[in-house]
Amino acid sequence: MRHDLGLKGALGLLTLAGCPPDDVVIITASDTDTSTSTSGEPTTEDGPPTSSTGEPEPTTTGGPEFDGVIAPTLRIYRPLDGAEIEASRDPLLDHESLTIVASGVTYPAVYAEAERRLEFADVPKAMYSLRAQQPAAPDLPDLPGRLSVTQSVARELESFGGICSGRPDIAFTGDLETTLAASVGEMLPLGPEDQFEFYSYNADALFLVFPNLDEMDATGSPQLDETEIVDWTIPWRPDSGRDAWPLVDTAEGDDFWLGHLVATPLVPAPMGAELQDPWSFAQRYVLGETAKLSLPTMTSGATTAVSGTFKAVAGETVSVDLRASEFMAELQIYDAVLKSVGCFVATVLEPGAEHPITGVAPNLGGINVYGIDAPVDPECVGMDCETMFVTPGDRVLELELGNPYSEDGTETLIVQCSRYVFVDDPDGGAYDYLASDLIVQGRLEDLTQAPIVPKIGLVRDLAVNGTPVAPDEKLDGVGENPTISFTAPKFGAPDFYTITIRTLDDVMGADGPVVRRALGSIRTEFTTVTIPDGFLEPGGQYYIQVTAERSHGLTEAHAKSHDIWLSRAMTGVLTP
Repeated sequence: MRHDLGLKGALGLLTLAGCPPDDVVIITASDTDTSTSTSGEPTTEDGPPTSSTGEPEPTTTGGPEFDGVIAPTLRIYRPLDGAEIEASRDPLLDHESLTIVASGVTYPAVYAEAERRLEFADVPKAMYSLRAQQPAAPDLPDLPGRLSVTQSVARELESFGGICSGRPDIAFTGDLETTLAASVGEMLPLGPEDQFEFYSYNADALFLVFPNLDEMDATGSPQLDETEIVDWTIPWRPDSGRDAWPLVDTAEGDDFWLGHLVATPLVPAPMGAELQDPWSFAQRYVLGETAKLSLPTMTSGATTAVSGTFKAVAGETVSVDLRASEFMAELQIYDAVLKSVGCFVATVLEPGAEHPITGVAPNLGGINVYGIDAPVDPECVGMDCETMFVTPGDRVLELELGNPYSEDGTETLIVQCSRYVFVDDPDGGAYDYLASDLIVQGRLEDLTQAPIVPKIGLVRDLAVNGTPVAPDEKLDGVGENPTISFTAPKFGAPDFYTITIRTLDDVMGADGPVVRRALGSIRTEFTTVTIPDGFLEPGGQYYIQVTAERSHGLTEAHAKSHDIWLSRAMTGVLTP
């Protein structure tokens, strides 16, 4: 399963488990029960997560006898209006390298085509690390791809199989010259906060696009109040569960949609005491209209003309009882004074009905809110007013959404509240920001039945080489292999932790400067991890994010649940 927390723009853009995934996911040491859950509901026991103390017991599963570690590669694809298709692909074709390292010895992967699995022969029955090196990203060709490390004692890895939305024989591109030229008529007048989203279920592609409202823009972007799109040229950079840029092919039955996410203020004209309430300045988004696009088969490196006509989407309204104060309280544990926070509540269409499957999830509607510097005296007007920082409070929200897409999906609610810490750009440019998050995700029909509160807390006592490093602090001289330690959250029961290493050093990508780039991650059950070689280098500036996660995909107990609970804590800036 892939979880980048790659939430983009005003709404949450959620990409589920990749086929193949960005990050390797395994059955970890506690995941020894391979029986199928029949309830379809997550387990709720609050037992403690695996401790970093003591030697873990190796897991064994059923299946062919093999002296080593295996990873099945069979995938089941669900195309539009077609039967399921089984396919197996050699994961070595999608990685620079895939190896297991145990006790200083490296064990290479071999693809056993007849058995439809990867084999790592002779790996001892003890703790090991699976190292998955991604190829360079097409927009950063001169930099190494992401490195994912997974610690385990499991004898069978559930890393490369699964159920995927769309067809199996998608063509991909890494060519930066691949573009769309979109012309779409009968559009609602464009508002200043509106966004657009290209979506194809069958090609497993999703691309959120912001109009350029500069009248001198040369791309053909629509401008304020315009009611059509005319030859808008857009570089094709979609998200996908396939870990590549898919090319849409209508000759193969691919659908292709352009959604118009229409933005309006939650409170049209705040007055009086409303000026002290962050919700008075919140933005509401709804999928107001979509266009079914016509186009020839997309070709790598070429511009494809797409056209269509917008049609209104029938909307509905649901009530969401968000206890934002409880999210804010947990976000404060590393800093008593919150300086910048925000929440979004978004509905997406997750592929798969009876259980989640791999694929992208188009936005249906949502609401954004941020903390504000509010006047102490609501009657005061002007720059000289005394202000106070106010975080979003509890609120029952009337959430609007529109869903014109397939019925073979699940309307899913995502609630994410984040805390931002702004730091100086080490290259002297614009500010970078770090973030910690609390996320609750589940079926819309379930989460609207009760107040929404955080389900899993931030890890506690986060330290680097034994030294706490608050998000707004800096620690020099940590070395290239620092030890990251923490204790379990005070509530919630994580299935695993992901330690993500990010750099603040800017690089130039195809679309301009790239900041806060993730170098890779380490996935583990343990609460003490030493950063291995391949991540930190002398002279670099980094920070570490520790995600505690309870979700589907790691155990059969959770495999049929749409529920995902996440928390993400962060260190301050580190230098080796």
